[in-house]
Amino acid sequence: MSRKLIFLITCILLLLFIDITSSFAANPATINVTVTIQNLSVSATGPIAFGTVTAGSATVSSSASTVTNDGNVTETYSLNLTNPGGWTAVQAAPAAEQYCLSAMFNTTGPASASFTYLNHALSTTSTACSATKFAGDQTGLSVPATGTRSLWFKFEAPSSTTVTAQQTIVVTITAAAG
Repeated sequence: MSRKLIFLITCILLLLFIDITSSFAANPATINVTVTIQNLSVSATGPIAFGTVTAGSATVSSSASTVTNDGNVTETYSLNLTNPGGWTAVQAAPAAEQYCLSAMFNTTGPASASFTYLNHALSTTSTACSATKFAGDQTGLSVPATGTRSLWFKFEAPSSTTVTAQQTIVVTITAAAG
């Protein structure tokens, strides 16, 4: 075969290949795939200061802590406390060296009688909010992203105590999806 013929056949095959590959090509389609990672986050204002109280007395906080869902999904809160040295939290009327700290989500300061041991008393065990647990006219249940709630406290002092220095009770609010 001559070089011209080989060159001509190569050119024809090349043109056929280009035509075949271009006939398989089509206009592309694109899909944007987006994803957001779940962020569970809660913040609360504080401290809540009861000041000096009398042994055996009960008082409702004069201000609320504003609890905010800083996450990007609906959240349900759980609450628990940490005992200060020398005192033990109870979910009943406190005796010597015992105290009761209760919490309620409510738009305004609730009356002392609105708090119940069954639904509002905090313990060292993390307890999820519900339609009744820690609920007043608000709940810590299904709080939307950026949603806020007002959390009020009632402190019932020990009936008697040897601890007279200022005590700090740490309340922990934990967020879960839902």
